[in-house]
Amino acid sequence: MYQHFQTLRFRIAALYFLVFGVILIILCGLILQVREQQLRQDFDERLTNRAETILEVISIRGVRAIPVTTRRGKRRPDPFALDEYYVQILSPKGEVLEHSPNMKDATLPLSEDARAARRGGVPVLETLTGLNGQRPSDEDGPLRLLTLFQDEPEVGRFYLQVALSLAPVQSSIEQLRSLFLVVIPLALVLAAGGSWLMARRSLAPIAQIVRQARELTAARLDRRIETRPAKDEVSEMVTVINEMLDRLESAFRSQERFIADVSHELKTPLSVLLGQVQVLLQQPRPIKEHERFVASIEDELRQLARLADSLLVWSRAESGIPLRPMPVSVNDVVMEAVQACEPLAETREVRLIPSLVLTDSDEPEPTIAGDPALLRVMMENLIRNAIRHAPIGSAVDVVLEIHNHHVGIHVRDAGPGIPEEHLEHVFDRFFRIHRGQEQPPGAGLGLAIARGVTRLHNGSIAAANRAEGGCEFTVLIPLSPAAA
Repeated sequence: MYQHFQTLRFRIAALYFLVFGVILIILCGLILQVREQQLRQDFDERLTNRAETILEVISIRGVRAIPVTTRRGKRRPDPFALDEYYVQILSPKGEVLEHSPNMKDATLPLSEDARAARRGGVPVLETLTGLNGQRPSDEDGPLRLLTLFQDEPEVGRFYLQVALSLAPVQSSIEQLRSLFLVVIPLALVLAAGGSWLMARRSLAPIAQIVRQARELTAARLDRRIETRPAKDEVSEMVTVINEMLDRLESAFRSQERFIADVSHELKTPLSVLLGQVQVLLQQPRPIKEHERFVASIEDELRQLARLADSLLVWSRAESGIPLRPMPVSVNDVVMEAVQACEPLAETREVRLIPSLVLTDSDEPEPTIAGDPALLRVMMENLIRNAIRHAPIGSAVDVVLEIHNHHVGIHVRDAGPGIPEEHLEHVFDRFFRIHRGQEQPPGAGLGLAIARGVTRLHNGSIAAANRAEGGCEFTVLIPLSPAAA
């Protein structure tokens, strides 16, 4: 049950209900307040109109009120004969001059606020409660009292007080409050049900996405979540999820190909080793033949070790593990890589010609922020690749240049170049160009490692055929801020 309360649907429904409930209560409270105020204003207006009517029909002669005759000769109603109104006339000193019969022996009080009506000339409205027997005995509820002062030569000077019971107004207000006490809970129940349905409808697309996502497996990565034509947040989320699935499928397929390629690369030397060991164990052989087999096995094991090292470096370069950069001299990296590749160049009778960046004596050498070991591996792979494809007696140029806050490393050879259809694949792992029946050298990881290391250093790498023949690999890596 507790977990049910933690669902997004419940929280959204609770939020809807809270908002609707607060708005409903505030709105009902305002309506009730306005309606009560309107009822009281209508009551006060009724009392004021009655007092004005009484002033029109009252004529005082010797402090006595007498009826007034209309133009048609009919007598107007005696204002003192209205049972529901309590009328009282007081002298300027507050003495009772006349009152309606329904008041019997009770009197209406003249408060200080009411006396102010004499000075201000405006009616004063008061609510009378707790009069302790000084009020009409047949009225239990409060009275609304209006007091005004009249000062006209033909009439005289006196206070007129008109009171009316507030019981009808209070009864209407109580009925209105009772109605709201029934309506508000019912409306809240309807709001709760509506909030639950709205939350369910709002989350229906997400529930559909969840159902479709549960059907995705490694064997069904080609499936995608259906998108809606609407341009809302849910559609945007579905688009982002589908893009993520595209990346996951690509990475998964790449991993599958990688495992297959690694298995193939490992299978060849392991098969050779197994065959040689089996031949060696079939029958006794001379010592020299044993030594030849051991030397061959050593070569295959060295090839396996190089392959394992290359796979580790490639994995680190492609995994995107953050570097712990340090200032690295570009000139030093190139010279160390050239020296490491000298033995291979001498074996293949290829000359290595480095061209470094020369600076003035007061200027620092160009540096980049990166991992010196990985940068050396990248350079060695590029140089070894050029040496393998360079003709005997030719040269491999390693040129450093500064290009707009970047260092450019150019490795050029005079080999046969790269077929145009293979230029975009030379950096793929295990990719090798087959030329006739000759087995391509290496494991096909050198250029893939070079691309991974370059990306780790926020750089770029490209390959292009030279117009004069051969191939050129260009690496661009940002210089350190101090060097730039």
